[in-house]
Amino acid sequence: MPRRVEAVPYFRPALEEQRYLPECPRVIGESLVWISIQYAADRPQGGINVLNLSSRENVHHPLPGRPGFFAETGEIGEPGEPGETGVLLVGLERRLVLYDLNRRVITETLAHLPDDPRVIINDGIAIPGGAIFGTKHLGFSEPVAALYHYDHATRQVRELLGGQICSNGKYLHDGLLVDIDSQPRTITEYCYDGALHALSAPRLIAPPDSLPALPDGLRSMPGGKSVVVAYFNPAHVADGVAQEIRLSDGEVLTEFVIPGSPRVTCPEVWQLDGATVIFFTTAVESMPAETRAIAPEAGTIFMAALIDETGEHS
Repeated sequence: MPRRVEAVPYFRPALEEQRYLPECPRVIGESLVWISIQYAADRPQGGINVLNLSSRENVHHPLPGRPGFFAETGEIGEPGEPGETGVLLVGLERRLVLYDLNRRVITETLAHLPDDPRVIINDGIAIPGGAIFGTKHLGFSEPVAALYHYDHATRQVRELLGGQICSNGKYLHDGLLVDIDSQPRTITEYCYDGALHALSAPRLIAPPDSLPALPDGLRSMPGGKSVVVAYFNPAHVADGVAQEIRLSDGEVLTEFVIPGSPRVTCPEVWQLDGATVIFFTTAVESMPAETRAIAPEAGTIFMAALIDETGEHS
């Protein structure tokens, strides 16, 4: 049986627009940086948030569109180039841009995707020399989205895999890429050829019908043998769930309960004073009033600390 851990509220955004669709939390320095994909169903703009982990004060950076992911530029720059402090690579609508947190401006557009109004950029990760990211069908029903590789040296984008609906959480390790497509509920591992930028030998990590809801974002656990997957549950339920899943066989090692917030979007795994701390962003997106009434923490950022069998922090 998996161990069961209940997360607790960590930060409640004061503005409703920042509760609508939080995603992509990452600890950078002394801050938890996360995105608001959009402010409301009829407001297709969002922004970047910088939450101070000590004071829990949040600074919001509005953007001219919907961001899907961000990464530190030091993670993607050419070898030997550490990147500029405070400059992020952001997937914004159908382009990749650089955003300067200090100057609060987009400084450069790096690359564009084909102009298809049906899709926008969704989740992504930095890899050496570039990034891997996906798109999502805005109607969440047609397999017109894709997975892409961005090469920072040439500023070129190349399609790795088509036929997706909502390309979501990703993890690259040891020549293997784990990728989520939310609507068919697939968590798939591919062999990734970094030289050819090609995928092969797909393997499902877990049967789709075994997953408790729509898989959304993911992050790897320390050691890289398992991942934490957040689940977005559109049903009329009060609580949310996330799972730590072993990559080798799909076994659920830990189940996280997110009380009062069923639409869990993404985790962030962080080491703090010898403990494994996990943040979870959650969302209000498309939630009817009757569900919001039983899920008062929708849109809250949660935190869980893992304890091992001896009672010590893991």
